[in-house]
Amino acid sequence: MHEDAKLMPLIPKGAIESSNFLKHLALLRKYEVLAKIEFQIATKGENHSTRHATKEANELKNSYKKMIPYDYNRVVLEALPGVPDSDYINASHIDGILKPNAYIAAQGPNEHTLGDFWRLVWEQNSHVIVMLTKVFDFIRVSPCLQVMCDRYWPLDVDHPEFYGGEIEVILLSETTLANYNIRTMQLKKGEEVRKVSHLHYVAWPTHTNPFACALLDFRRRVKSYIALYPNNGPLIVHCSDGCGRTGAYICLDSNLDLAEEDGVYDVFGYTKSLRSARRGMVEDVNQYRFIYEALEESLISGQTWFPVSQISQRLKHKSQKNPITRQNEYQREYEKISNTSAKFTIGDRAGGHRLENRDKNRTISTVPPDNFRPYLSSFQSNDSTDYINAVFVDGYLRSKEFIVTEWPMTHTVPDFWSLVYDHDCNSIVVLSDHPPSSNYPQFYPSEKEKSKKFGPVFTIETVSHSTLPNIKSWIFRILKKVVSLTELMSGVKAEPKTTQLFLITCWPLGHKVPTSTNSLVELMNMVERWRQRTSFGPVLLVSSNGRARVGVYCAASIAIEQAIEHEEVDVFTAAKVVRRHRPQLVENITEYKYCYDLLLNYIMNYHHKE
Repeated sequence: MHEDAKLMPLIPKGAIESSNFLKHLALLRKYEVLAKIEFQIATKGENHSTRHATKEANELKNSYKKMIPYDYNRVVLEALPGVPDSDYINASHIDGILKPNAYIAAQGPNEHTLGDFWRLVWEQNSHVIVMLTKVFDFIRVSPCLQVMCDRYWPLDVDHPEFYGGEIEVILLSETTLANYNIRTMQLKKGEEVRKVSHLHYVAWPTHTNPFACALLDFRRRVKSYIALYPNNGPLIVHCSDGCGRTGAYICLDSNLDLAEEDGVYDVFGYTKSLRSARRGMVEDVNQYRFIYEALEESLISGQTWFPVSQISQRLKHKSQKNPITRQNEYQREYEKISNTSAKFTIGDRAGGHRLENRDKNRTISTVPPDNFRPYLSSFQSNDSTDYINAVFVDGYLRSKEFIVTEWPMTHTVPDFWSLVYDHDCNSIVVLSDHPPSSNYPQFYPSEKEKSKKFGPVFTIETVSHSTLPNIKSWIFRILKKVVSLTELMSGVKAEPKTTQLFLITCWPLGHKVPTSTNSLVELMNMVERWRQRTSFGPVLLVSSNGRARVGVYCAASIAIEQAIEHEEVDVFTAAKVVRRHRPQLVENITEYKYCYDLLLNYIMNYHHKE
């Protein structure tokens, strides 16, 4: 208590100037209990009347007994003739820091409130909905899938649905990205027709925090959709209960508006006002800390994207050195990325440090975090484990789009093929060309071999082989022998699987970049064409040590997809996404700048030409 009293003077008295914001964050990191004290004071909150929410007639409309709106600022629906209490919905009007009634914080619709939700959207003239929960999710109290929120939109495009009311809902289009989906819907009531944009963030599990960089990108996209509707009503934000994640998003969004307008932040003060507007807004101290961290991310990074049309002039500008700092823009960007990369403890990476797995790592510095590594499931022997030194990396359109791994060692080659088989990697991209040796063994059949067995379980057969300038490729069939007694007893059959291995031959050992950029871009196109013909399983990327080269491929792929999908260039964010699970990826300034070169090559030679 004495320590708490000493920290009281550090609690913000009002909004914090941008110039002092990072200093306050440093204090929150130095005194871990400070965030706790701030949060406790901010969330004492007032307790207002909830008479309407607790009426018996409204009981089924509330998914969570405690997370209900106050009477004074609840959203009041137009009552339906002859239906008592039909003016009730679990939703609250929320003032922004700069704009009154900027938001509506709503519970995710349940089976009893689907029609009410669309009445809310229509009556409030809201054209943008932000959804922050999956339809199904795992929750802490029960380690099984729970319905977090009923799906309240049609599954198929151009198939009208009515959700227990007179509003017709039609899904016009749907775009799926790694962290969020964008849907455009049409609402029709009588003769009146309106459009609604539905932005659905799918990478924020209950009781954890999302990747700040990705959420900020999502928020930018939300803003771009709000701008399409000049007469837009309040922004409707919901998660499952309309409190924790909803409150965190609103607090982040409103503070970013405030910083843009006035150059100040007020996380503490605004959390206070959110709690007096709705119970449970900003769920706990971890979520509270996350808001600060996301604001820090935004402040340090600044605007990192620009339109594709500007790429040539922007890259010229990026090469120019600042006469004072002697750094060019590439260097400044890379420094920011390096300073804000994730740091993993040995505890986070316990699997790779276990005694039985230690010799499966080429170096101890690139052991993958357990939360982000692919687990092996093919039983090979009593000594086999679920571990391989590999890590998932998100793409632009899909999460876990890539798996990066090191060149297998003699004793881990069977694990390599287990990884390919277990995770349906139908594309393998090898970015280092090692002549076979005891340290870098040949892990696939040589050009003379029709097939080769690796370990007791996997046999790899060559289906075809082709050679192009600077690129070789093989199509392999993977045969798996079932050796697990349990699987043998239950008659499990292991189906053969097909994969294509692509090898780039113009990236000599010791070179930081390939001798032909055209060839690497062409290889990326070949992989994409193969995936379109077969399936979109993860692309398995292999380099000597699992950190050099592979990050370049991932970051350039993400940047290219963003250019195709949204006509935007954002290599900075692409590199941050790639380093999220393995901070050593895109390991130097040369690799970082080369990501821009690859993107430029793609835009000049392929963009709008396919």
